[in-house]
Amino acid sequence: MKRSILPALPSEIPILEHATTVWAQPGITSLGAAHELLDALRSSDTLVMPSADGDVGYPLSAISHRRRGHGASVCANVIAASPPHDDLLAHHRALGLGPGRIYCPAVASSSTRLARLVLDDAPLLDRLRSDGALTRILVAFKDDDAARLADRLRLTPTYCAPDPAAYEAANDKLEFWRAGTRHGFATPPVEVADDETQLDGAFRRLATVYGAGCVLRLRRGAGGHRVQHVRSSSAARRCWRALRRHGEVLIVPFVPSTHVLRNVSAHGVVTASGFVPLVFADQLLRGFRFRGNVIGNDWSSAEVAAIGSALTRIAGWLRSVGFVGGIAGVDGLLVRGSGGPEFLALDPNARLTATIGPWAVVAALSERAGRAFVWQLESFRILGNALTVARLRRRLGGDLLDAARLDAGGVLPSSIALLGLGGLGASWMTAVLLAHDQEHLEHLRRRTRAALGGIG
Repeated sequence: MKRSILPALPSEIPILEHATTVWAQPGITSLGAAHELLDALRSSDTLVMPSADGDVGYPLSAISHRRRGHGASVCANVIAASPPHDDLLAHHRALGLGPGRIYCPAVASSSTRLARLVLDDAPLLDRLRSDGALTRILVAFKDDDAARLADRLRLTPTYCAPDPAAYEAANDKLEFWRAGTRHGFATPPVEVADDETQLDGAFRRLATVYGAGCVLRLRRGAGGHRVQHVRSSSAARRCWRALRRHGEVLIVPFVPSTHVLRNVSAHGVVTASGFVPLVFADQLLRGFRFRGNVIGNDWSSAEVAAIGSALTRIAGWLRSVGFVGGIAGVDGLLVRGSGGPEFLALDPNARLTATIGPWAVVAALSERAGRAFVWQLESFRILGNALTVARLRRRLGGDLLDAARLDAGGVLPSSIALLGLGGLGASWMTAVLLAHDQEHLEHLRRRTRAALGGIG
């Protein structure tokens, strides 16, 4: 039987004293909201389930199952699908990170959502209920099972106050795009194709908007999965047939790179008064698949104003569908406008985004190092023998993040998942690269790629 809990840290994860805010993005980060969220994540009374696998379109596979809930963290209490590797957890704890207490269901299943696995594990529920310190729960995405879990544990939802219906509505891409006109934020024109005749007409109309074809995608989805750029009617039909088996297919014009200044994701908290920003990021994509983010302080006042104005209006729509008191992200493009940069909103991500956890980690490390970092979150796939912290240390040397010299920055392996492939194996690593500037960031990225390519 799988272990249900790993040993806690010898002492509490240290709380930020907020002596400085070197980690904040000037003109972007709402400091009061940021401190409150960091304190909630780190508190011994908060139970966090960081996996958003309750969202429609989340890819459930053997390797993604192993990674649910994994990663360097500032959280005191985390629910994960499986225990992380001991050497990786030890590396995180040597850096003053966590997670602290890690709760795992006894049954492993790559096809069952994590909240359901916990609900079906009566001994684990009993252990969680018997922990008198726990009073709050933060779930990444609140589906019906996550809501039941909060009720069964008698814990108060924090930063995930909306009900499951609001989470569903707030992640509906079709309604989001249609709401732009009513609420005053720019979105691409969209059409729905229920058959190939409708598809042909929609493609002819929308492919000419930028003259670069169309994007076909499902009405609900996550991480850029099942999204495809097509340049001809015949390619659109082939793509539509493949997607239609999985749900309603949407068609929007493709925006070519010549129009795009930055591919942006904005992350924050939706409150009764608006969208409270925490961090803006440049997205790393492979095709349309999310691969990570780059976070720096090179945002112009015009860019911040364009994104901020759109977020204010988007928050109005989120409130209208009942999404208030939750963490959310918005993906979009900063495009060239006649009067400067304009924000074209593409995707609502009403959930604990994949950026917030690493953002909290970098905030903690920056506070201890006493300096700001340009940082990057990125995923890597490696074929060969199993990836371990020891192998990374041998290959990266001084570029592996070290507690004794945090101010030097370096590579922080956040999660590592392993999958056997006959006599070989595959590893999937998510890493946070902490750098002094863009040049240092590129150095760390090259070193990481070289190190991974050379591991045998």
